[in-house]
Amino acid sequence: MSGIVYILLGAGLVIFGGTTLAAFYWAARTGQFRNLEEGAKVIFDADEPVGTATDTFSDRNADRPLRRPAAVERTI
Repeated sequence: MSGIVYILLGAGLVIFGGTTLAAFYWAARTGQFRNLEEGAKVIFDADEPVGTATDTFSDRNADRPLRRPAAVERTI
């Protein structure tokens, strides 16, 4: 490869790395990493029925109970 390609690759890596560090700094400064456990639980509420798919794309599958693949049932 020619020297210009190496210069462009190096510059691209420096810019990408700088952008990544800036985004990480912004996220840490604005509190995006606080209380990570709560964010994982906020999708569930008290009205969510256990074992029933409520987020389907069509209404005909909304009341169908969830089923596990046969391979998973044998290991449980």
